[in-house]
Amino acid sequence: MNDREFNHLNTIFDRSEDGLLICDAQGRILKMNPASERLNGIKASEVVGCDVRTLVREGKINRSATQEVLETLRWVSLIQTTPVSGVTLLVTGTPVFNADNEISHVVVNERDISLIEDMKRELAQVRQESEKMRDELTELTLLELKNNHIVAQSGSMKQTLRLAMKLARIDSSNILIQGESGTGKGLLAKFIHANSMWSKKAFIQINCAALPENLLEAELFGYERGAFTGARESGKAGLFELAAGGTLFLDEIGELSLGVQAKLLKYLDDHEIMPVGGTRAKKIDCSIIAATNRNLDQRTLKHQFRLDLLHRLNTFTLSIPPLRDRPEDILELTTICLKRYNRRYNRRAYIGYKAYEALKSYSFPGNVRELINIIKQAVVMCDRRFLDDYILRATEPVGPTIQPKKAVDEVSSLPEKLRAAEYEMFMQAVLRCGTTREAALFLGISQPTVVRKLKKHGMTMGKKA
Repeated sequence: MNDREFNHLNTIFDRSEDGLLICDAQGRILKMNPASERLNGIKASEVVGCDVRTLVREGKINRSATQEVLETLRWVSLIQTTPVSGVTLLVTGTPVFNADNEISHVVVNERDISLIEDMKRELAQVRQESEKMRDELTELTLLELKNNHIVAQSGSMKQTLRLAMKLARIDSSNILIQGESGTGKGLLAKFIHANSMWSKKAFIQINCAALPENLLEAELFGYERGAFTGARESGKAGLFELAAGGTLFLDEIGELSLGVQAKLLKYLDDHEIMPVGGTRAKKIDCSIIAATNRNLDQRTLKHQFRLDLLHRLNTFTLSIPPLRDRPEDILELTTICLKRYNRRYNRRAYIGYKAYEALKSYSFPGNVRELINIIKQAVVMCDRRFLDDYILRATEPVGPTIQPKKAVDEVSSLPEKLRAAEYEMFMQAVLRCGTTREAALFLGISQPTVVRKLKKHGMTMGKKA
């Protein structure tokens, strides 16, 4: 090799962006390029002539590719951390053999993979932001359900709806919705269906407590020609067939007779139904959502509900909290119902602070259904525009309450407490003030802040100025 070629190779060695080391057969460092100095945080003058094992012992590097090449007599690739510079390196050690097939040198290549680690962290952050965006889109979807009286201002109801959305996204079947009568189990089932892969197909609903056993069985599974006296000549398709490709919602599932429970269990096991009077099973594929206000565990102990059916139905369970435990939702639902029935009956009725407080303190044994009825009756029956007296009479306790309402202090977290308190203050401002400027004076904050907070809580005032 002439001087020109030697200088050329030296230039390449020194200018390489990758760290390069050349070691001898004993593991001593013979040459180190500037990139390696930078990556390791070590000067070449300090380590040239040193054994790489010494660098490991002194904690300047955690592993040595040269050492492992000399021990294994083969090519080695490893991840090396350098405490001095804090850089993570992908290090490759390549043995150079002489004519006697013995290692004469080891060439080490070092590449900074901290950038890759940073990219991994950035990717994880992007994924988190994507999840957050999906959650925000979910929130927007949930807001659209206000027209159907599904309101989620409270933390407990938000969590229920988030779980419902998650189950809808993964196209779950065999969902059991539990909740007291009037909490909105049917609306939640429709919400799951509307956001699932079944949404383009039928949503079929039946109240299992509304029909006697023989009629219910025929309605669910259909019947063949001449199956019983009074049957149609052509037979009839059951609700399972009508729900094929869609969702069948079985409300009040706890009221099913044991005989119908057995047929339902068979469908859940093999997705086949047998029509009444039929001799051949039919293959049906649909999503099953069941709901109950009963304690199914207790009914299984009393042999009124099959344990194996319960295990199949409650693969995923959603619980809707009673309205008395959701004071934030009471205020929001009241506002929505009042606007709806004012529009429907061409009224301009309104509710004052006392009525809102009475509604918040009321136990609502009939839950959302009862609240809707109270507001509707007040708007229709009350001759005055101011509805407080009517609502105060409607919410007077006539007996022991089911359960005391949760106080704000019982909300699970500080952010929830602050949001609940802020929501109540702004609701009072909406009730007492005519404009956002009056509300600003009432609350002791600026008018732009009032506008922003009203938008945050989904409230509106009669006038903006």
